[in-house]
Amino acid sequence: MAESPAENIPADEATIIRQGVTAAIKQTLEPAATQRAYPGHFTIVADGHWFGQENTWPGLDSWQMAGAYLLLGRTQLVRDYFDYVQAAQRADGNIPYAIIAADAKPDHLTTYNRGMRYPQDIFTFDPKREGYSARKWIGSFSHWIAQINPLGTLAAVSYVLLADELFTATRDRAWLEAKIESVERAARYLLSRKSENGLIGGAGFYTEMPPRHQWDGVAQCYVVHVFRKCAALHAALGRESAAGRWNEQAETLAARFREVFWNGNHFAEYVHPARGVIDLHGLSDVNWAAIAYDVATPEQADLLWPRMMAEPAFWHGGMPTQTVSKPFTYQEWEFFSSHEDVGFEIPVGQLYDVAAMGRVWFLEWQACAKRGETKRLRESVVKVCQMGLKDGGFWHERYHPLQVPRVDRTGPRGYGEYPAILVRAVYSNPALFTDVMLPR
Repeated sequence: MAESPAENIPADEATIIRQGVTAAIKQTLEPAATQRAYPGHFTIVADGHWFGQENTWPGLDSWQMAGAYLLLGRTQLVRDYFDYVQAAQRADGNIPYAIIAADAKPDHLTTYNRGMRYPQDIFTFDPKREGYSARKWIGSFSHWIAQINPLGTLAAVSYVLLADELFTATRDRAWLEAKIESVERAARYLLSRKSENGLIGGAGFYTEMPPRHQWDGVAQCYVVHVFRKCAALHAALGRESAAGRWNEQAETLAARFREVFWNGNHFAEYVHPARGVIDLHGLSDVNWAAIAYDVATPEQADLLWPRMMAEPAFWHGGMPTQTVSKPFTYQEWEFFSSHEDVGFEIPVGQLYDVAAMGRVWFLEWQACAKRGETKRLRESVVKVCQMGLKDGGFWHERYHPLQVPRVDRTGPRGYGEYPAILVRAVYSNPALFTDVMLPR
């Protein structure tokens, strides 16, 4: 992965976007789609050198990449990937956030895989395709931060949303008829996580450190979104009664979210089981999610939006989008180590996910599209492309804010999240990029 000098970055927007998107596709997404382990398999780093040559990450990374592959016309790849993840679904409807080979006993069962139920969750997948054979795999459904269990809703949410994207792309009713029961079980699993306070338990939706113990605002918004999508899929099959039930669940959760999280002119970040509503870190990604997925009321969105647009800290160091606008205000009691001893040393800091990440930018540009904020959406695409082109056409997993106007890139170079979300942003909003000759 050779470096490209920053001075070689073009000056005009259209060329920056074209070169950035081309690099995302040609240098990350296409090389990652090796189909090495099974039909539809892709690694979440361009060359597979991090996170396992044969591993699958259905929680978020693979969903984001699968959606990009759909936009690029790789429909069969995504169908095959979906079949594999479906095979890993547990009887309770949950989807694993990680899947690894179980031909032999997996490593790290006392550390990063300590939430894995070995051998109970082993499954056999036979793709019945030339060049592949039946193999044993095992999914991880619980986190190594066992008591808090962040990412608890992430994979089931991602599974339902990918089903919706696949059906939207193909309009294949026969496929949906065959998958709807599995999709419904994933949605029912999410509903089973509703706590007595009316919120969905799941800690950090896509953050582990800090884990947002225990009711993350982003998780609430995503689950509302999923319930609505589940309703729409049922409606597409003429199942109006089921569609009505899921829409009712969505609106009940949305109303409860607004009741608990709204703080006068913005939404709070999460609800702690002992300390209540937490709103200590300025504006957070919860606000992007509430607008992107129509969980905020129109009046709340109108009040909130000018504050979001006026907050420069989301693009600290020129990179969209930071999780919070005040990243240096976290308290020690928010660290997972204040709640439990996981039994092994973590090689990164406990604020590792306080950073710009593609998953947060995904929410921002969707919110911008919802609000018709096209100038900012395009500007964010340019900035993401510029950052990648400065690094030879590759992106990292996280861009941490420094106490100067710069970011520190961390995580593997060649990570697939920003490239996938860049492709999603551009190909999902073609009217904004008519001057860009995009690759296919």
